[in-house]
Amino acid sequence: MLQDTEEMGRLLGVSIDAAQAHRAHYEAMAEYSDLRLAGQEVDWDWWMERYFTILGVVDPHLAGDKTDHGYGLWNHALEGVGKAVEQLRDSGVRVAVVSNSDGSVRGSLGKAGLLDLFEFVVDSHEVGVAKPDPNIFLAALERMGLEPSNAWYVGDSVFHDVNGARAAGLSRALLVDPYGLGPADVSRIVSVAELV
Repeated sequence: MLQDTEEMGRLLGVSIDAAQAHRAHYEAMAEYSDLRLAGQEVDWDWWMERYFTILGVVDPHLAGDKTDHGYGLWNHALEGVGKAVEQLRDSGVRVAVVSNSDGSVRGSLGKAGLLDLFEFVVDSHEVGVAKPDPNIFLAALERMGLEPSNAWYVGDSVFHDVNGARAAGLSRALLVDPYGLGPADVSRIVSVAELV
């Protein structure tokens, strides 16, 4: 999903270009994953500050506070994602969401018109465990009645998504990487639409 750049800009008193925000997300996420994989203890606040720095926001530290750390602003579907998920589901592929969130992910998916496409949503805030802990993936698989070897996971973070899914024993973990920022040893796709 994309952030609501208009709402974010209104909160910050600046104009934010949606295409720049999209790229900034992936750049900050790639840097975050690299640091975490190198053993550095950076967190979501670090990611937010880096994201706003890339966007050129004058006070990136305060920007996270003004936007409630970005939660609830992710509410626009990326082009082609809804159709792709619908096609996967209609072809018999079961689809669900596993998200590190603060309890707002269902609302964000609903605003983006995606919520009804998924069988269910696992929100880390509600289950008390977050990616990359394999238990959040295993909770989703248990709910689906699937073995890890029969499931794939697709996400935008090597640290949280790819490594978490691998630790849980999933058959495949794919990185959504539209700008080619991820490591060469990770299976990458440009968009969820490629899954079809």
